[in-house]
Amino acid sequence: MVILLVLVLLAIERAREPSSWYWLTGPPRPAAGPADAADTTKSTSGPATPEILASVTVPEEDLAEITDDSVGLRGEEIGSYHRILARARDLPQAYLEAAARDAAFSVLQKQPGHFRGQVITVSGDLRRLTNFPVRENEEGITELYEALVFTADSGTTPYRIRLTTPPTGLPTGESIDPATPVRVVGYFFKRDQYIVQQDLRVHAAPLLLAQRIDRRMVVAAGATSLPPTAADRLRWAVTLLGMVVAGIAMAMLWTWRTRQGDRRFAADGLKRSTAAPDGAIEALEGVETVDPDEFFRQMGESENVNQE
Repeated sequence: MVILLVLVLLAIERAREPSSWYWLTGPPRPAAGPADAADTTKSTSGPATPEILASVTVPEEDLAEITDDSVGLRGEEIGSYHRILARARDLPQAYLEAAARDAAFSVLQKQPGHFRGQVITVSGDLRRLTNFPVRENEEGITELYEALVFTADSGTTPYRIRLTTPPTGLPTGESIDPATPVRVVGYFFKRDQYIVQQDLRVHAAPLLLAQRIDRRMVVAAGATSLPPTAADRLRWAVTLLGMVVAGIAMAMLWTWRTRQGDRRFAADGLKRSTAAPDGAIEALEGVETVDPDEFFRQMGESENVNQE
């Protein structure tokens, strides 16, 4: 029983560790954007120099005609739209990385004019990546893609991102499941409106114009262990099965020994504890005995005589 108790305590200690069950469930997928996670695709570029800022800055005349909260592009915005796309396409990615800044989703939605034409960074989950129709333009843009990226603070509303470079190493389609962690650096164009086909309602979302979209590798801070291999999972499965079999065997052995002890006690111990002492039977020889029936009959006759 002590050994069984020790085995149970050891099993509890092992089972409380999440890594003990990775052979069955696989390692957990790190969530996008938590405070305790490290983004391995963050830019290593230095601070933006005046030359970089001058190259990245969008001319005011290209921003003057842009208006928020219109479904699709307005006629006055088409020229600016293609010129900014061409700028994102032609600039070195390192320039965009150096000039990029972070902006919360809620701030973009509430103050789109403040961020218009600025380069921002978006890190989130890619849920859609498809070809996008290309309008006739003078910038040589012949290929365009649209990505829907959801972030931790965007809720059910995605960032709408237009790309000029064909994506590589990323899944494509109308619905990507499971979502793929990605990172995008691009120009904030406007707060765009679009119609959701499911409910035919108009939604507003940030529209970014970018050069490319990259897969984002997220690892938990301090995590150094490698994911378990098939051999590791098989070893853990065999170990768990062995512990179960050993527990069952110990329980059966303990039950068998207990029943054997009960039988030995019934056969020897009980007989020995209830047996007469040595010489007690011999001492009873010669003792006068009385038949109970005869004794009660004599008492009954004595009572009758007395009554008479």
